[in-house]
Order: sequence, then C-alpha cells, then structure tokens
Amino acid sequence: MSRDVRASAAQLLAKVTAGASLNTHYEQAADQLETNQRAFFRELIYGSLRWWPYYRGIYRQLVNKPMKTKDSDIEALLILGLYELDHGDTPDYASVSAAVNSVNALKKKWAKGLVNGCLRRYQREGARLQESLNSAEKAAYPLWLYDKIRAEWPEHCETIVEASRQKPPMSLRINRQQVSLEEYKEQLTVAEIPVRRGGAFGVTLETACNVEELPRFFEGYCSVQDESAQWAAPSLNNALNHEEGMRVLDACAAPGGKACHLAELGASVVAMDISQERLEKVTANRDRLKLKIDIEAHDARSGEHEGAEFDGILLDVPCSATGVVRRNPDVKLIRTPEDIVQFSALQQELLTALWPRLKPGGHLLYVTCSILRGENDDVIGQFLANTSDVTLETLSSVPGEATSYGVQLIPNSDGGDGLYYSLLKKPKGSDASR
Repeated sequence: MSRDVRASAAQLLAKVTAGASLNTHYEQAADQLETNQRAFFRELIYGSLRWWPYYRGIYRQLVNKPMKTKDSDIEALLILGLYELDHGDTPDYASVSAAVNSVNALKKKWAKGLVNGCLRRYQREGARLQESLNSAEKAAYPLWLYDKIRAEWPEHCETIVEASRQKPPMSLRINRQQVSLEEYKEQLTVAEIPVRRGGAFGVTLETACNVEELPRFFEGYCSVQDESAQWAAPSLNNALNHEEGMRVLDACAAPGGKACHLAELGASVVAMDISQERLEKVTANRDRLKLKIDIEAHDARSGEHEGAEFDGILLDVPCSATGVVRRNPDVKLIRTPEDIVQFSALQQELLTALWPRLKPGGHLLYVTCSILRGENDDVIGQFLANTSDVTLETLSSVPGEATSYGVQLIPNSDGGDGLYYSLLKKPKGSDASR
C-alpha cells in the first residue's frame, strides 16, 4: 500500500526541525515510498526547507498558539502545504484537500479543521500575511544569518538570498583521462541532453537529470560536481606546476569529487577522511572513474606523521555550508551563531595539524563551502599570524571576489555555489619537522 507522501514529508521535516540531519535521514525516508512518489517527496522536502523561514513567518500569523513539540509534524504539514500552494503544480483545491487528508496518516484527526482553516485563510489573505513578514522572513533566512550576510556581503546579499531559494543547476566535470570536453558535449547532444553552458572543466546542463541518463557515466566519463567546486583541483595543480606524480593529500576527502579531479590531472593522491562510511563513497567514485587513489581513514588532527610527506594538501574543511544552502537547505533551520565559532576552532586545528605534513616549497589549498568571514578570512588571518613558515599566494585564476586572504565565489541562481579558496605556501628551507 502506498504511503501518504505529504505525511511522510511532514514527519521527516519534523525530525529536521528537531535537529536531525537531512542527509542522514532523507534516503531512508525516500526508500519507504513508491518510486513514482519520490520526485514529489523530494520537491516537498527541499522546497519547503529552502523557504522555511518565510512560511514559518506566515504560519505564526495563522496559528493562535505554538504547537506542542509532539505535534511538530502538524506544523511541518502546514508549512509544506503553504509552500505547495505557492510553488506546486497541483491545483490549490486539491493541495488543500490532500493536506487535510494527510492528517489521517499522521493519526491526528483533531488537526483536520486547523489545517483546512489555515490553508484556506492563506488563500484569501496571503498578500496581507506576506506583507507582515520582517525582512529576514521575506528573504527566507533566519534573522542572525541574514543580518550577517547583509553586513559581510551588502552588495551581494540579494544574489545570495535568491540563490538559496532556487534549485541548484546540475554541472558535470568531464574526466579528461577518458574523453575530451568537446567529445562529451557531442555525446550529450546525441543523448538529447541540452547543455546550458560550457566551463573550463565541464558543462552545466539545461535541466537536471538522473545520472543513469548521462552517456557512459558508469564508465567514468563524467562526474556530477558544482562548477565552483571544480576550481579546487586545478588551483592546487597549477600551484604545483602541473608536475606529474606530485604527492597530494586530500585531508577531508569524502565523497571524493576533488580527490578524483586531482587524480584526473595526474597527481598521486591520498584521500583521507575521519569517516570510514563516507570513504566508501570515495572508493566508489575512484573505481567508477578508473583512477588510482590511496584511501585512508584517519582524523586529520591526529598528528600521526613522520616529517613532511606531501607536495600539496587540499584541505576542504568541515564548515557551516552557508555557501551551499540550496543543496543543504536544512542549514536554515539547524545552524546557530555558536556553530560558526565551533567550526572556526576546528578549521584552525586542522590547519595547524596538517601544516607539518607539507614539504618545504609545497602548497596547501584551504577550501570551505561557507560565505562567512569567521570561517574564511578570519581563520587564514589567524593562521598566518601564528605561523612563521607560511606565505600567502595569489589565486588569480579563480573567478570570484578577492578578499584579504583568498577568493570568495558568490552563490548565484544560474551559476556555482558559494566556496572560499585560500592558497598557502611553505617556503623552501623551512624546517620540515615543524
């Protein structure tokens, strides 16, 4: 018997609002649905989360008193119902009726009148209710994060906000060891998969599709990778003068996109991650792309090393994911200002622990998918102040906003995600044991 899609979505959203990871729980929830239900389920989940602060502001005006914690699924059902009225393809009357019926699947028949009344009132008074929202709610951001973006990126704030509410484009990185960019573009044409634009390392598709539809995907001809992320491997490779066999550590490698790109460019790569489970994805990507990559499960902070080992280090650190909100929309619900402080401390620990593993004359590329200064320039600035054997290098090839210590790519609706890059060099003659 088919499950109620809206009820299933409401249950997952309730978990996320309570602090659960969307990435951890999404696949399990989707697997319980029929195949033909999953696309709609994904749209409800990701769409509702991208707009959550907006419709939460509407919800607060519609409901007289806060919902009890045990009824957070009803709150989620109402919010996804509001989202569907504005953004769904189902006729409004059918959306309202379906949301009301979903109450049965949640075993809370008492809420039928509430759900029906709130959604119908929104149909009548939506414009007035929207006008009553504050500026952060209208932007669909939590207030603390919206204020921080406005303060740090005033000229880009609206671009960032708009991008966060959109479905991300699907970009492909072409494996040049298997096929040329032009040849693969021809294969996409034959497969009737339209390309929106080309890039330095791949293409962006007009419309997202399943990887099963991509020509020779399982033979390693391409990988799905955001175009902003595609600058990481070439930036480090350029710093290493494109020398074949340069030994490179990807210190926080999972799921392996950047490590594989480095290997495609000819580097001898060690992919390391603290999570053995996440490293399985690195292994799968490596094998599909027919690459040679050594894989190790370690905490990069452990300091288990004997002197300098690597010509290059790619350090794509754990971060707030504020530059990839459209792909990780639960960021709008679960992140707090305290998280930024904690991430910054972790990032500093990783930099400090890994620096001794870099050979004199080598380069470390620091990467985040954050747009916040506290995880980017502030971290690099502190590291430079506390480290004697380091110099800052220029990243002139990366097409972003120059900052004090790096380059910030701004997320935009038609382009890549928000990533930060900073390139550091250990001068020759440095004490390799430091």
